[in-house]
Amino acid sequence: MRFLILVNMFLLFVYGGYGQQRTLTGTVRSEIDGQPLVGVSVIVKGLGGGVVTKEDGSYSIGITNARRLIFSFIGYQTQEVTLGASNTIDVSLLKSNRTLDEVQIVGSRNANRTKLNSPVPVDVIDIKTLQETAPQVSVTQLLQYISPSFHSSVSGGGDAASATSTVQLRGLGVDQVLVLINGKRRHKSSNISWGGLGNGATGYDLNAIPTGAIERIEILRDGAAAQYGSDAIAGVINIVLKQNTDALTLNTTASSRRRGDGISTRTSTNYGVKLGDRGGFFNITGEFATQSVSRPVGHDSVGLYIGPAYGGGANTRGFDQIYTKEIDDAILASRGIDRHFFDQRGSTNKAIDGLLFFNALVPLKENVELYAFGGISHRNSQFTAVYRLPGWTERNNTFIYPDGFLPAMENIITDKSLGIGIKGRIRGWTVDFSNVYGKNDFGNEITNSLNASMGQRSPRKFDAGNYNASQNTASLDFNRYFDQVLKGLNIAFGSQYRVETYQIIAGEEASYSKADLQPIYRVDTTTAGLPYLVNLGSTPLNGLSPGSQVHAGFRPSNEVNVRRSIAAAYADVELNLTSKWLVSGALRLEHYSDFGSVTTYKANTRYSFVNWLALRGGINTGFRAPDLAQFYYTETSTTFQNGVAIDQVTANNVNPATKALGIPSLQPEKSKGYTAGLTSQPVPNVEFTVDAYQIDVDDRVGNTGRFSATDQNLPLDVRNLFIQTGTVQAKFFYNSFSTRTRGIELTGSYNFLLENGGRATFLVGANFLKTKLTKVNTPAGLEAYRYIIFDASEEARVTSNIPAQKITLQGTYRYQKFNILLRTVYFGKVTNVSQLNANFPQPDYYYQTFSPIWITDLSAGYQFTSKIQATIGANNLFNVLGDYTIPAPGSNVSRIPGPGSTQAGTTTGIQPFVRLSAIF
Repeated sequence: MRFLILVNMFLLFVYGGYGQQRTLTGTVRSEIDGQPLVGVSVIVKGLGGGVVTKEDGSYSIGITNARRLIFSFIGYQTQEVTLGASNTIDVSLLKSNRTLDEVQIVGSRNANRTKLNSPVPVDVIDIKTLQETAPQVSVTQLLQYISPSFHSSVSGGGDAASATSTVQLRGLGVDQVLVLINGKRRHKSSNISWGGLGNGATGYDLNAIPTGAIERIEILRDGAAAQYGSDAIAGVINIVLKQNTDALTLNTTASSRRRGDGISTRTSTNYGVKLGDRGGFFNITGEFATQSVSRPVGHDSVGLYIGPAYGGGANTRGFDQIYTKEIDDAILASRGIDRHFFDQRGSTNKAIDGLLFFNALVPLKENVELYAFGGISHRNSQFTAVYRLPGWTERNNTFIYPDGFLPAMENIITDKSLGIGIKGRIRGWTVDFSNVYGKNDFGNEITNSLNASMGQRSPRKFDAGNYNASQNTASLDFNRYFDQVLKGLNIAFGSQYRVETYQIIAGEEASYSKADLQPIYRVDTTTAGLPYLVNLGSTPLNGLSPGSQVHAGFRPSNEVNVRRSIAAAYADVELNLTSKWLVSGALRLEHYSDFGSVTTYKANTRYSFVNWLALRGGINTGFRAPDLAQFYYTETSTTFQNGVAIDQVTANNVNPATKALGIPSLQPEKSKGYTAGLTSQPVPNVEFTVDAYQIDVDDRVGNTGRFSATDQNLPLDVRNLFIQTGTVQAKFFYNSFSTRTRGIELTGSYNFLLENGGRATFLVGANFLKTKLTKVNTPAGLEAYRYIIFDASEEARVTSNIPAQKITLQGTYRYQKFNILLRTVYFGKVTNVSQLNANFPQPDYYYQTFSPIWITDLSAGYQFTSKIQATIGANNLFNVLGDYTIPAPGSNVSRIPGPGSTQAGTTTGIQPFVRLSAIF
């Protein structure tokens, strides 16, 4: 039904769009010498796409109901021409004051490249338009609903991961995509994600960048490690910051969920000023956002606690003949509470974000300019875990919390970045020297909690320690375009030197201690018969859970302060053999201080058969070094298997237990990718692309399954790890598997002007992919642990936990002061796998497949004055929630289940919103 509504809307636009069509022709020349300019962009004002001028400066463009043409070219001032009766329009462009004003599309270092004549698939997304009309406000959610190959999700693992929204392209990992700011490498989050897309990986937290600071986002859907360096296996996301001046922009949005909970707000302010009269600028953006606690979506009883609360071994079994529901209800009544007292929270954290970003450029003299960009964000995000019930005797102390407690984890996230560079032109070469620094810091504070093993001596609040990661990248880049070599040659080359650091700082002792451990001694005697004690280790006395509940703190033995350096050199060449045939290639050499050297390459070609049809394709190799966090991160946490709380430890790659078990040291991931596709402009104002791809990734880094403390065959160091941490299961980082991903991507757009002056746009995008497992790397000597080394839940995470099909349909219409957006997005089915136990040699799992869903957004805006616009609408207009979770047969069900699928990245239900935008 929703699909038909959007299609009918589109057909209505098309019907209304058929007016008088005509073809405009002309020639564009330089005003200085009268020479024709090739590659000038010619578009109809208000529409995207357009055409570019040929070798003789000529162009031909079909129009319908158009009023103005815009001519733009690198190094020249943009010119806008009002149309008259003539079908011939010749234009002379003036030189720009900024001689280095080169706007490059990611994937090419040729300033004349556009997304349609690029040999690789590139999406260029105008954030300004989306920020005015779309229901979403964060960077990740805006892209989630507009880009078919992009996927983002709040981690299902909870803890610190729920404070970030990691991103991925083409179904690959969150650490297999590279993010750039203004074309420069950005630093990653220091946090290891658990659950969801990024299990055991660090990714980019795009929500640390204010939406109001972004001009556009370019998404390169192709491997580009040879061009931009490690991590770019699936593609590259380039965020281009605003440069506008002499305008103050305000934008504020508020939204709520169905029951009035989960209220979120985001307010941004952007302002720019000119610096001098040669194109200099300083643009600054401030943004403030809040997120309130939300209830679980679904019917009003979802998440309601229905199991034993005050006794009966509440976390190990249900009601029985001794401890009945009647007894439990009587205790609840005597305490003056009901079962809603133990309700779960929903899918969002309580959060407060403050962000500040800037972008600046100062021309120093002719052909030389200084630029800088960066910012700081400070965010507080509170995650609450599963309610610790009063009857959970090994996790609660009823003298401290008679009715149990809801532990909370406060993440204090500080993100800082600064890029500075100088660009100049020397003998025809553009030379760019830059240095970009970034650091991400995660603090972990546990509140409303306890360390059960300490008894009544336990604090309620804990400093669980913190961790941080930084990256400093110095680059020297050279670029030049030779227009006299065949039909145009662009050469780029350069070098980089990057330093990465990672640090873990221990928390207070109470946050990690196992207070009931006692040493075990054996009495032995010397040869002279003198008795002495031999320390045999330690043993827990009471079985109470160690450390702060929700997240145990880092131990002094977990502390690390490590760094590595990476040196790189690259060459990138694009050659137009003819006016129709483009070939390009890149080669990159990188040397890691901890891995040695690696070489990656890329080759692409594009051939235009006719003006409206071109084929493109290529091959590339990629490389991703394991992040320092994957080497050195260790944590102790609580997971739930079949409704039972289980304490588990994640041991890092240098832990003695890891070595004793036989897990090899981490190695780099390597990839090979292939693409083939076509681009087309079959009729005026219509663009269409189709691209097929295959990406093979060998030796991907992931987490093993869980080794159990009940396994007496495990080495002594592993069994000691269980005792020291008070855990019963352990997992490890390892290059455990290889995959092959195949897919097809489609994008299309149709822009047109109506006779009444209205403007309409229809967008379509789709991605159909399939990832399969090609190899499992079982270490020698651990063959019996094959299904624990790489378990079914990890396989599902990389093959079926995200939609294999995603389709986006969007229509917008603007008429005078009124605008409307209607969009529907199809998210394909997903399969979730829950681990029920840690049985050897193969644990038991429960599988559930969740049906596809359509999520529909609607918004309508009205411009009250030339400066003020208001917009109202809703995300998920029809309150689509997807399938409800079906508990595993025989499982210990203690809460009424709700919607279990998160194909769209998070399950929120309908979210009405209101927005006010102003520009002065």
